[in-house]
Amino acid sequence: MANEASAKGDAAFEKVEMPFTSRGIFSIIFNLLYLSRFKKGLFHITGDVHYAILALPKDRTILTIHDLVFLHTYSGLRRALLKWIFLDLPVKKAKYITTISDKSKQEILDYTHCDPEKILVIPNPVDPIFATSTSLNFSQPPSTPSTPSTLLFLGTKPNKNLELTIAALFGLDLHLRIIGETTRKQEEMLAKFKINYSVVFSISPEQLVDEYHNAAIILFPSTYEGFGLPVIEGFQAERPVITSNISPMKDVAGDAAIHVDPYSVASIREGVINLLSSYQRQMELVEAGKEKVVNYQPAFIAGLYQNLWRKIEQAQ
Repeated sequence: MANEASAKGDAAFEKVEMPFTSRGIFSIIFNLLYLSRFKKGLFHITGDVHYAILALPKDRTILTIHDLVFLHTYSGLRRALLKWIFLDLPVKKAKYITTISDKSKQEILDYTHCDPEKILVIPNPVDPIFATSTSLNFSQPPSTPSTPSTLLFLGTKPNKNLELTIAALFGLDLHLRIIGETTRKQEEMLAKFKINYSVVFSISPEQLVDEYHNAAIILFPSTYEGFGLPVIEGFQAERPVITSNISPMKDVAGDAAIHVDPYSVASIREGVINLLSSYQRQMELVEAGKEKVVNYQPAFIAGLYQNLWRKIEQAQ
C-alpha cells in the first residue's frame, strides 16, 4: 500500500503508516523523523515510500519495489530528484529488495546497477475474493445474438491503452465495460467509433469482483505494468483473458491467455474477434488460467516472504 511499511518484532507484526503524504521535501523529512523511533525488529517497506528505509537499520530492512512507473511519468530535474530519493538511495541501503516480476527486476538493475543477488522476484498474490462470487455458467455460450458479449477493460491511464483499443473495436458487436474515469478525448473516441460501452469508477472490491464475473472476456492490452494484476484476477474469476505480448504480462499469463501486440490496432482487433468467435478456445483458456493461478495464491506468496524474513533473522 502507498505510504506504508511493516515492522516485525519478536512476536508479531505492526503495520506502520506514514503520518504525512509524500508531497514535498518537508513531508518526507517529517516522515523520516517519525520513523527514526523504530530501532528493533525486522522492517519491510511494502508501499511506495521507498525513502523510509533511510531512517531504518540497513541490515534488517527489506524494500519491495512494485514498479518504476514514476520514472516514465516525469522528466528533467524532477525525475532526477525523484530517482535519487525513491530509488538510488533506498536500493543502496536495503538488505534485500523484492519486486513483483522479472521485468521490474531488470528495470531496477538497468537504472541502479544493483547487485542482482540482492533482488528477489516475488509476485503479487491474487485476492481470493475473485473466486467467491458465483461465476457465470459456461456450459452455454456467454452471449447470444441479442446480448453482445461484455469485455471488461481495466484502467484509463495512458499505459492502459484504451484509446488504441477503442479504434480496434470499431464495428464489433460487443459491450465494452470500462473501469476508471474516462477523459474527454476518450469519450470523443468512443462516440466517433460508435462503441457500445459503459463506465464505472470508485467502486468497492466486492463490486469489482462482480464486474469480473459479469464479463465474458477480460481485455488488458497494457503497454506498461510492473506486474499486470488483472491477468491473474481474470484467471481467478475463471474468465478468458486477452493481454499484451510484452513483459511482464506475457510472463505472468504464459499460454493461459491470448497475447496481442498492444501497439497494433489490427493485432488487438484480431485477438478479440478470434476469441469471441471460439467458445472452445474460451474454455481452454479458462482451464489453463485455473492451473496458472495456483502459483499466485496468498498462502504460497506468504511462504516466500516468510522464508526471506527467516533468512535475515538467522543472520543476526
